[in-house]
Amino acid sequence: MVSHSWDFLFCQLPDRDRIEEVSKNIDQNGSFVDDGKALLHDKISAEELWACTSCNACTETCPINIDPLSIIVELRRFMVMENSEAPMELNLMMTNLENNGAPWQFNQADKLNWATED
Repeated sequence: MVSHSWDFLFCQLPDRDRIEEVSKNIDQNGSFVDDGKALLHDKISAEELWACTSCNACTETCPINIDPLSIIVELRRFMVMENSEAPMELNLMMTNLENNGAPWQFNQADKLNWATED
């Protein structure tokens, strides 16, 4: 399994479900045995990451002061920058930014055409 720069972050988080999962693993095996599952795609789907509206409610209500929003943003960043995985709409917008200097599919030379229309 490939180790990524953000893997250490999730190993440190005192997430209750993860702690219970690790505890069950230790009880069954006598010591911790890696289950071979990755956080991204195995435990958290890409759809779940992109469905987040970034409202910050999870951070506000977390009883143990975890900031899930920053984790979600970092996972999204990893997906886009390292794996080139992004929703089609986001890829289209980034392509337009690269080619046209704006998120729309208009040529830079045509940007001000609306001002000259009658």
